[in-house]
Amino acid sequence: MLAENMKRHSRLAAVLALAASLLAATAAHAAKSRVVVLHTNDTHTHIDDGRVAFSEIAAEKARLEAAGENVILVDAGDYVQGTALGGFDSGRSAIDIMNAAGYRVATLGNHEFDYGIKTMFANAARATFQTVSCNFIGRSSADDPGRLVFPAYTVVTCGTTRVAFVGVTTPTTLVSAKPSTFLDPTGKYRAYDFIAGARGADLYKAVQDAVNEAAAHADYTIVLGHLGISPDCADYMSTDVIAHTTNFVALVDGHSHSEYTGSRVRNATGKEVILTQSGSYLGLLGCLVFEDGQCVMAGTIYTRGEKDAKVARLERDLADAVERQLGVKIARAPVTLCSYRPGTNERLARKQGCSAGDFAADAVLWYANEKAGLACDFAMMNGGNVRADIPEGDVTLKALRTVQPFAGEIGIVEASGRQVLDALEFGAQAVGDGEFGGFLQVAGLSYTVDATVKTSVRVDATGTWISGPSNGLYRVKDVKVYDRRKGAFAPLDPHAVYRIAGNAFTFVEGGDGFAMFRSAKKIENGLAMDYLVLSEYTKAFRRGTDGTPVISSATAPFAALANYPLNYESPDGSGRITIKGLR
Repeated sequence: MLAENMKRHSRLAAVLALAASLLAATAAHAAKSRVVVLHTNDTHTHIDDGRVAFSEIAAEKARLEAAGENVILVDAGDYVQGTALGGFDSGRSAIDIMNAAGYRVATLGNHEFDYGIKTMFANAARATFQTVSCNFIGRSSADDPGRLVFPAYTVVTCGTTRVAFVGVTTPTTLVSAKPSTFLDPTGKYRAYDFIAGARGADLYKAVQDAVNEAAAHADYTIVLGHLGISPDCADYMSTDVIAHTTNFVALVDGHSHSEYTGSRVRNATGKEVILTQSGSYLGLLGCLVFEDGQCVMAGTIYTRGEKDAKVARLERDLADAVERQLGVKIARAPVTLCSYRPGTNERLARKQGCSAGDFAADAVLWYANEKAGLACDFAMMNGGNVRADIPEGDVTLKALRTVQPFAGEIGIVEASGRQVLDALEFGAQAVGDGEFGGFLQVAGLSYTVDATVKTSVRVDATGTWISGPSNGLYRVKDVKVYDRRKGAFAPLDPHAVYRIAGNAFTFVEGGDGFAMFRSAKKIENGLAMDYLVLSEYTKAFRRGTDGTPVISSATAPFAALANYPLNYESPDGSGRITIKGLR
């Protein structure tokens, strides 16, 4: 039913967007009780390339207010990281731009922690908007049950109306961010944690307690949830939270990069709650309109191209600074190397093979072997670290930093073939049902996923791997390792030890839940920053007539290897990963 509602509301989105944008213009005098909530989520510092700019949001907010509307601008998380613009100064400029645009409230997304816990706190302190989260806690010792780090909620008064915003952050942040981020300096216990509980029970209680407390101080309550509807967040999805709680009128969602405006989900007492999420990367500006505590309109606003001068100047200054530092041309791409399905928001890197995924994994394998001489057998790269296309045309370091914006380190481990199989199985758990940032792109390796085999990988409450399939049936099959001496692939030996190159976040830190590598031998934890590895690999391509490296299958460093699969020209990559049995 939820999926049908989302499709229905998506078809109505254009009509609702037009109606919402005309709202202020058609009202001679806004009702004092009426509140317009403008909302964004998962902007990921797409400041200068989204369909909507922060400067346009600020101008639209000012236009509505000039027409007499009571406007509150909020964000549902993931606003300091994602492109070279965020990584340039660890999100500080992104915060400054949001401050200038007039944001009032935001909740923490998992990517607010990507620059470390100290930077997260510094960015929150820099913000003039209120950070809220009812389930992010801190501990002073291993025995300390913990206390809230930020307020669970805040109340904003508009006209005669008091609106409470309760924040909630996905507990999967513990594995989707660098796990060591949350440990005390000795590494003995979690100094920071996220309330979750068995099957989400403690999370639901934390939300309900915060909502109940907020209700005593407000006319109605809205939840800002960085939760999403992805299967890998089962029990913590926004729909789960709504179904197990009550006493709030809407949930402004984030995390899954979904587009649904005004879907209705029944809460614990059967009452309908508005659920809305406005995509990602500033593609949409969401809008909810409330009168007397009732949501009378849910949709999106099409901004008119007008820009707030102050915000536009901040956007321009940041873009110019990044361009000066990272805008030098280093190569040329005859075609786009795809992380997304062309012309869509479908993130291929998290669900199947793709050309940008092949490129990123090849870069790590090439660097580990040809530059560092570490004799790795193959490389694996989590799809969540292949975050953008490499666009056709001139390729700059800025473009590569946008593909891998975390500036993470490359790590090397030695692990058994069984651990590798478990990693591939764990990474493929969502295939056929959705996407997962831990889906593994590969180089020097090939495998098949049989989507007709239901995943039975055992995981804990945070989504961390516990063991392989409980029923013994692996959906990952036909795993093969490339032997460059023979120019052929051979079956993976579960008892052999392999040297693997990849993202240290995954293989050394256990990020995304890859706990099967905890016992693996750590060879290297800081070989080089990932986006610089991409740059070095790019420079190794054969040069064109103008002396610039050309990124193509024919000019690739691995092109000389017999039977090595290369097809950077295809969005779906070279066929290293085969998906069977999709509906």
